[in-house]
Amino acid sequence: MNRFAALVAFALCLIPLSAHAADRVSVTQYGIIVETLPWAIALEKGLLKKQGLDIDGFIGSTGGGTTVRNMMASGMPFAEMAVPAAIAAIQSGVDMKIVYGAVNNMGDLAWLVRKDSPIKKMSDLKGKKVGFTQPKSTTEMVLRMILQSQKLTNDVTVLPTGGIGAGVVALDQGAIDAAPVEEPLLLKDADKYRVLFRVNDFLPNLTWSVGVTTPDFLKSHPEVVHKLVQARREAVDYMYAHPAEAEQVYAKVWNSNDRTIEDILPRLIKSKYWSRNDINMAGLETMLQGMQLVGALDKPLDPKTLIDGSFLR
Repeated sequence: MNRFAALVAFALCLIPLSAHAADRVSVTQYGIIVETLPWAIALEKGLLKKQGLDIDGFIGSTGGGTTVRNMMASGMPFAEMAVPAAIAAIQSGVDMKIVYGAVNNMGDLAWLVRKDSPIKKMSDLKGKKVGFTQPKSTTEMVLRMILQSQKLTNDVTVLPTGGIGAGVVALDQGAIDAAPVEEPLLLKDADKYRVLFRVNDFLPNLTWSVGVTTPDFLKSHPEVVHKLVQARREAVDYMYAHPAEAEQVYAKVWNSNDRTIEDILPRLIKSKYWSRNDINMAGLETMLQGMQLVGALDKPLDPKTLIDGSFLR
């Protein structure tokens, strides 16, 4: 067991496995990315309380190991996080299981170019530089998979930019020719940029975020896990049935008066972006293939060994 796993195991020994006091669930980038909207709905619409859960909020993070540490240090070892973070933790010795799938695709992630760019189609990227956020990130994975599918792997230079915002700056400065962006940012500057391609155009099935917990918590508190999974499912159903109300929750929790969500939400709903907790195995396998492609996974991994689907019924 490495040092990270040992620290997490120690933290787990210190936490009370109880949901009777007000708890907080760890959700990567809660209130930052639209993927986390179901949890905001579950809280704001009383769906957690309806399940008898005393949860008064969520612990957000920037992802990666931070989410794992937050999960283990909270009063409830249950979290929603990116698949690479979950796999990295499992490979480092942290015992956890995937209990639901959060998404079915990449939603509003797209690569954009400047509006005056001569690049009009994928084949125009030959000899060009394309950015992604961080090495071994989801953006690197999907970019390399898409380039591979278009037989452009050896014709395009891919570069890490340090983040979405930094990528747009690099694009503006001419350091790269295309950059990844979540589409609300594009809508704010539609006069400056245009979409070259959306991830969903090439990878329509991609499970990149999942719900996880520990086997110990599954064994000692199965009813709590069931209630959490059920509350999230009801939240997704509510969003699909009441998009206008979902927009209102977004405006409140994201503290935003920006109405771009009105343009984004219908497309996400149409693509069934948020999973009703069912695990899209094809999407998860694609994600694992992407991890292998960028060196985040040393060898093939059977996704079935990572999953406890007993709470999806």
